[in-house]
This record gives sequence, structure tokens and C-alpha cells, in this order.
Amino acid sequence: MARVTAGVELGVLEIRCDTLPTETREAIVAAHPRPDFKRRILHAFHADLAHRPQTTFGNVKADVLDRFEEGYTRPDFVRIIEDSPWPE
Repeated sequence: MARVTAGVELGVLEIRCDTLPTETREAIVAAHPRPDFKRRILHAFHADLAHRPQTTFGNVKADVLDRFEEGYTRPDFVRIIEDSPWPE
């Protein structure tokens, strides 16, 4: 699982991208072109989430719907806890 997470962080979020030598990054992009990648991946996330907004609770996916889904209101974690019917 750590490799998958590292791959997403590096390939999608570009976290620690500067740890790869320029030649390595260029070779990766030459072998796997990324035309319009950022726009396309964000729209793919939106398409995947728009019909199931409840699954975005507690994760960064809410940011995608917040940006692209008109009228979306993210759940408020604190308010849910505060309004919980559970006793103190």
C-alpha cells in the first residue's frame, strides 16, 4: 500500500517530485505523456463523486465537489459531533 500512496503523492499530487532527477522525470513523461492531466484528473474525480456526495465525508474528495458541483455543501464534521444525539 505504501507504494501506491507514494505513487499517487508523486504522480498525481506531485509531492516530492523534486526528489527525482530532471532526466528521470523527463523520461517518465516521455514514456507516459500527461496531456491536460490536472484538468482531466479533477474532472474525473468530479464525475466519479457527483452521484455519491455522501462518500466525500472526511476526505479530500469534498474539495473536488466543492470546486465543481454547484450547490454542494460539504458536511461539517464538528457540527455533526456537536449535534450528535449521544450524551456527553
